[in-house]
Amino acid sequence: MLSTRKIPKKWVILMALMAMVLAVSACAAPAAAPAADSGEMAADSDDEMMEEMHFRATIPFFAQDWSPLRGGGWNMHYLAFWNAGPMYIDEHGELHAYVFNEWTPNEDMTQWTFKIDPDAVYSDGSAITAQDVVATWNLIAHPATTHQRVTLFLTGVVGFEDVFNGEAMEMPGVVALDDSTVQVTLEGPDPLFHKKLATNLIGPVKASVAIGEDGFEVAEWWHPKNNPVTSGPFMPDEMDLNRGVVTFVKNPNFWVAEPMLDRFTVTSIEDTTIVTTMLANDELDQGWPPNDATSQALLGADYFECAEAPGIGGFFMNPTIEPTNDINFRKALILAVDREQLFNLSSPDGSGWVPSGEPLRALPGADPNFVPHPYDPEAAQEAMAASAYSDVADVPKMIMAGVSSPGMEVLAQYMAEQWRQLFGITAIEMSPQFDSWEGPGAPALFRDGAGVRVPDAALMLLGSLHSSSNLARNIMGGYADPEVDSLIEQAVTKGADDPDRIALAQQAQQIFQDQYMVIPIGTGCGGSAKGGAMPWVHGARRNADAQFIEPWKIYIEHME
Repeated sequence: MLSTRKIPKKWVILMALMAMVLAVSACAAPAAAPAADSGEMAADSDDEMMEEMHFRATIPFFAQDWSPLRGGGWNMHYLAFWNAGPMYIDEHGELHAYVFNEWTPNEDMTQWTFKIDPDAVYSDGSAITAQDVVATWNLIAHPATTHQRVTLFLTGVVGFEDVFNGEAMEMPGVVALDDSTVQVTLEGPDPLFHKKLATNLIGPVKASVAIGEDGFEVAEWWHPKNNPVTSGPFMPDEMDLNRGVVTFVKNPNFWVAEPMLDRFTVTSIEDTTIVTTMLANDELDQGWPPNDATSQALLGADYFECAEAPGIGGFFMNPTIEPTNDINFRKALILAVDREQLFNLSSPDGSGWVPSGEPLRALPGADPNFVPHPYDPEAAQEAMAASAYSDVADVPKMIMAGVSSPGMEVLAQYMAEQWRQLFGITAIEMSPQFDSWEGPGAPALFRDGAGVRVPDAALMLLGSLHSSSNLARNIMGGYADPEVDSLIEQAVTKGADDPDRIALAQQAQQIFQDQYMVIPIGTGCGGSAKGGAMPWVHGARRNADAQFIEPWKIYIEHME
């Protein structure tokens, strides 16, 4: 039996006071007998007193945009609750059907055909159609939608580049053959293209609701005030964006299974130390507290259990602007930073993995011969002397963007102090945001990262180091290396079991490493079977991409 939550002390006191009032009122004249049967009334009363099963989560950021079409942001960690993806990948890397229940490639892997589950419907009961899928993918491919990761999924589709560059509105490579069949034509063979689509970040939306006559996204169509239609196990119910409280209720028409939870709420709490206290006091069920001694003492070390995640995260350098367009300058900055110290600052208790800067970490194809950049102050000074900025007076102001949390600021301040002591560099500005990708307001360093939804080396690099990726196009200011691109493009055409697929990816990775492009940070933690939730939360699993898996199976049960 699924138990209700423990009753807070304040409610016990209130109930005691109510009992006293009832006792006094019992001394008065008796009330008239009820007309209804007393047994029926008791049953109704019991039903009313049954507490709904409510999952309470939090994010450390006041999100004002809850569109499922952004492909990023803290709130996207919970996208699986209200948006169904084409397919999904579990915590073991296994592929599962979802909106699509069949997928078939042609002989040379240049065309894929996908069938929609005939039971798949939106929250209003209408069918999810192939036309909706096509319209959604055209919409997120366009720059006006500002989808942060669309290049991970649709790069290589015929016509994608034209739409992505704003030169077209539709990809001729994505068509609806009928109401339930989507056909995708690629520019070249891709044996794992179907697995790239296994994410909630590109799930179909109902075109007639979310897309206007001009082909662009309807403003705030996702807000409860506009009666949105969703496809996941839950749907928006209330949104107070000023307070940072967003609530979802179960979708009565979800076709996979009835969700076990009745309600799901995400509250924005910027002070993560408060999150620790609220979790410990049973005021939250899941969140992102700091992984420190205090949190571990209150929540238990198991709360922070995680698996090593594939991918690369850190401060990426922009090779197209001064001063980070100088490889020796980049080398100097990197060798001046102690990765182990960065790790200690990120994880005071030592849990996790020291960042190596290897994109293929934790993947089949991780290179056993990969050598991280060392902490070498003497070599750093030599590199700076060999750069165009040997005179510190010539170093222009550097913007470090993406410094969006107290923890991230600690890491950025450590780096800046290292550069001040070793080189005398002081003109550094830290900011959560920035003015422009280009010109004086462009960041020289940008804190970001890239992972992979599919445990595959070639796809990891396609979505991170290839010039078509968001990380290369934007975060690294238009990074493009022809040799890196060529190796990755060759790798993705190889079969999943072809050893050349990994060998080519490793070669591309090494070329990037030799270019001194990133200061790796973080603990390397990814998804976990426990989903970063309290012990009374069951079924809160997350995959390596930190996306919740099968949230309709999550339930609350306090062990007595």
